[in-house]
Amino acid sequence: MLYIKNLVFNPISVNTYIIYNESKDCVIIDAGNCNLREDNLLFDFIEKHQLKPIMILSTHAHIDHILGNFSTAKKYDIPLAAHRDGNEYFKTAFAYASAFGINYDANNTVFPSIELFDNQIINIGDDELRVIHTPGHAKGSCCFYCEKQNFVITGDTLFCRGVGRTDLPGGSYEELVDSIRERLYQLPNETVCYCGHGPETTIGDEKRNNYEIPE
Repeated sequence: MLYIKNLVFNPISVNTYIIYNESKDCVIIDAGNCNLREDNLLFDFIEKHQLKPIMILSTHAHIDHILGNFSTAKKYDIPLAAHRDGNEYFKTAFAYASAFGINYDANNTVFPSIELFDNQIINIGDDELRVIHTPGHAKGSCCFYCEKQNFVITGDTLFCRGVGRTDLPGGSYEELVDSIRERLYQLPNETVCYCGHGPETTIGDEKRNNYEIPE
């Protein structure tokens, strides 16, 4: 069984998720920790529960979602996994950080060493997450779905009563709507959505109440 720990990090309030199970293996999704205090919150939880990080997973590579990649990868000597379509964001991370007033050392950029692709299975002990490619908010955006337990990590593709912005480079409202309708809305209505920012929701609730997705 997979367990989910959510830690909210950095000035843009990114939800960083630690996904783990009885095997003690864990993945860290969207490491947004941006200072020593936040690093310690993440590391202390992992050490308190005697977890064994195996990789960092990236829903997308906007700067607020990758700030903790360097410290986390260095601490645990683990790889970063991301979709290849988002590689350009890692190359321009410093420019994005500057635009948002975020302190960032370009020399600390961690580039993906594992390429994610649609329908890929990520194994966490005996449990699985399936990659769902959902472009629109950013190139290479991905969600991570656990069919067995009926939850999905949506990143910034789908929020509670909202969707990710599409006015940044690589964004496309048409692609985003298509990703939500054709990919996420095909999941069972009771699927719990753990979003990149803000509270959790369900697929059924968003179908009924998310007016940013036209019928």
